[in-house]
Order: sequence, then C-alpha cells, then structure tokens
Amino acid sequence: MANDKRFVAWKRHHRKRKSAKAKMKLYEQGKLPHDKLPALAKVFLRRKMRSLSKAE
Repeated sequence: MANDKRFVAWKRHHRKRKSAKAKMKLYEQGKLPHDKLPALAKVFLRRKMRSLSKAE
C-alpha cells in the first residue's frame, strides 16, 4: 500500500517537473516570456543560472 501511494505521488510530481522543464526549455529558446513561466520552472531556472555562475 505504501509503495502504491509513493508511486502515485512520484508520478504526479514527475509530471509537474517534466512540464516545468519543458517550459524552461521553451523560455531558453525565446519562445515563451518569463512572466508566462510556472513557479517551478522559475525555481529550476534560478537554480540553473546559479550553478552556471558558480562554475565560471
């Protein structure tokens, strides 16, 4: 039972993460404005920019 619940939660979160990453990719290509991004995509973008600036 616990595994089923965990799987369902993972599936739901995975779907949100997948769509957020797809929107982030569209933003990086210039096809989507920043204000149209979902909150999770903005978090991912912030995290990505931060890691890129640390790598320099």
